[in-house]
Amino acid sequence: MRRVVLRRVVRRDWRLAALGSGCFALGTVCLLLAACSSTPPRPTMPAATAIATAHVAGETPPAPSTPPVRIEPPAESSPWQRLRQRFAMPGCDYSPAVRHWAHLYTESASGFSASLSQALPFLLVVLDQIEQRDLPGEFAFLPYIESNYTPLASSGDRAAGIWQLMPDTAREAGLRIAPDYDGRLDVYASTMAALDLLQRYQQEFGDWRLANMAFNAGEYRVKSLVGGDGKSARSAAELDHLRLNPRTHAHLAKLLALACIVSDPERFNVELPEPQTDAALAVLDFPAPVDLRLAAHLADIDAARLQRLNPGYLHGHMPANGPFRLLLPASHRDSMVSTLAKLPQSSWRDWHEVVLKQTQSLNVFASANNVDPATLAAVNPVDDNAPLAPGTRLLLPGLADRTGSAAQNVTLIAQATSSAPVIVVHAGDTLWRIARRQHVRLDDLLSWNGLDRNATLHLGQPLRLHASLVAADGQATASAAAAAAN
Repeated sequence: MRRVVLRRVVRRDWRLAALGSGCFALGTVCLLLAACSSTPPRPTMPAATAIATAHVAGETPPAPSTPPVRIEPPAESSPWQRLRQRFAMPGCDYSPAVRHWAHLYTESASGFSASLSQALPFLLVVLDQIEQRDLPGEFAFLPYIESNYTPLASSGDRAAGIWQLMPDTAREAGLRIAPDYDGRLDVYASTMAALDLLQRYQQEFGDWRLANMAFNAGEYRVKSLVGGDGKSARSAAELDHLRLNPRTHAHLAKLLALACIVSDPERFNVELPEPQTDAALAVLDFPAPVDLRLAAHLADIDAARLQRLNPGYLHGHMPANGPFRLLLPASHRDSMVSTLAKLPQSSWRDWHEVVLKQTQSLNVFASANNVDPATLAAVNPVDDNAPLAPGTRLLLPGLADRTGSAAQNVTLIAQATSSAPVIVVHAGDTLWRIARRQHVRLDDLLSWNGLDRNATLHLGQPLRLHASLVAADGQATASAAAAAAN
């Protein structure tokens, strides 16, 4: 019977993130055994210039381009080898509990390998930061223990994210939690905050094992037990006798057990998965918010996948007050950045989709939205010279509820191209200025477009300069308004 219970425990451990460690009174984050006696300051990212700064391991810097892209030093070796080189504490031989958990984790060797494979994209992000800070490699397993590298959401006063940070601890670490954004679910932001805490605990306790315990049980709980003698060297037996919750002692054992397995996978008949081609993620920071649907189109990835990589944005878009950051597959980064650079920054945030009901030219939509046809073609992507068939889905600038007349605008422009002049409203235009510039009477301009003198103009709105397209009552017909798109 005991054997059956243990099997159930281990399955839950490698799938969901380690028995009972997800919702502890967040200690914050942990580091392990005395490895890095010095704790270098957190590196600062330079301000974004044209579009974004980007960093991703394992690549050769490209030739200078716009926007500038910063690439981290190449890391060509396996992530498991990179971790082994950074292990800083005893592993399998630390205690019987470590060996116990190592065997439990690997009781299903294939299941354990599969769970590591799913964790790899986010694990590589954490590993990059661990290397930049010169921290012990064991800490790359903390999110695995806490959440199996799954950005778990929560409500109320509960832990969330891959690090399972409690709200108060997260805010103290500088993360923002708001109705439209939760920094604990932001993999990059929460990793930076968690590693900041780990470095602080190491400075306070002088022992990576105690830092791990502080992460699990709480900083002040550990401090109350070690007192003013927190930096004295302690044996495994002495730490084991600290009056902490058994789950806290098991938490350390699990961390060391995972390092034990990675150090000697053959001992446990485990095959460690290597990253797939698109497993490496780039971290891009932008000077302005970017619509996630637009980003997915430009990066040529599924919008749902982009959302899974950036779960901190709770409503699928970047909040007005930031952060303006994306994680996306590094192999898709350059195409996105180069096309985004061609769009005016003011148009990055809001885009909507239309479905064509009739064959149409892309130039019509480009004119209606004041966008270069080649750029609009690259966004979607379609051939900017080929006719667009009915059923074609196009991503266009602006919010759908603010462009309710978009179908009418497109239709009128399409008709006007063959039978009457048409102009598009630009920033600063008024009806009076347009009439004067086009050498027409204001009353005629109003009549041709079915407007009154108090009408509000919108950027990209087409205006007719001829009466031939106006119905008998001075209004465009409803059939024309709905002809091109819905």
